[in-house]
Amino acid sequence: MAGLLGAYSAFLTRRPLIGGMASSAVLFATGDVVAQQLIEKKGSKHDFFRTARIVVWGGGIFAPAVTVWFRTLERLPIKSKWPATFARVGLDQFVFAPFVLTGFFHAMTLMEGKTLADARAKWQEAFVPTLKANWMLFIPFQTLNMFIPLQYRLLAINGVNIPWNAFLSLQNAKPKQVEKAENDLKKD
Repeated sequence: MAGLLGAYSAFLTRRPLIGGMASSAVLFATGDVVAQQLIEKKGSKHDFFRTARIVVWGGGIFAPAVTVWFRTLERLPIKSKWPATFARVGLDQFVFAPFVLTGFFHAMTLMEGKTLADARAKWQEAFVPTLKANWMLFIPFQTLNMFIPLQYRLLAINGVNIPWNAFLSLQNAKPKQVEKAENDLKKD
C-alpha cells in the first residue's frame, strides 16, 4: 500500500493535471453511482449516460480548473499562514465556488441535449440552495485543506466530493424525476 501511495504521489508531483483529472473522473463517477444505487436505488436501471456526463464534468472540466485555481491561490502574496488561509478560502468559496456551480449546472444541462434556456432555468432553481450547502461543507473543509501540500489538495477535495457529488448528482437529477412523473401522468 505504501508503494502504491508513493507511486501516486510521485505521479501527482510529475503530472498534477493528468493525475487530478484521472482521480476526479473516478471519484465523480463514484459519487454518481452512490447517488443512483444507494440513494435512488436504481439497480439495473442505472443511468450510465448520467454517470458519463458527470465523469466528463469532473475529469475534463472541474479537475483542470481546480488545478489551475489552486496554483493561483498558492501564489497570493500573503506570508502569514492564517491570513493567507482565510484569503484563499474566501476567494475559493465566494469567487470560485459560484463560478464552478454555475458551470456545473450549465454543462450538465447542455450535455443532456437541452438548451441554454433550460440550463438557465436549472441554475435559477438549484444554484442558491446548492451554493448554501457548498458553503456549509467546504468553508470548514477548505480551511483545513489549505494546510495540505498543494499536490494533494485536489485529491483531498475529491475524497470529500464522493458524498458531495452524490448530492450534486441528485440536485441535477431532481427536475428530471418531476418531469418523468408529469409525463407519466399525461400518458394515463
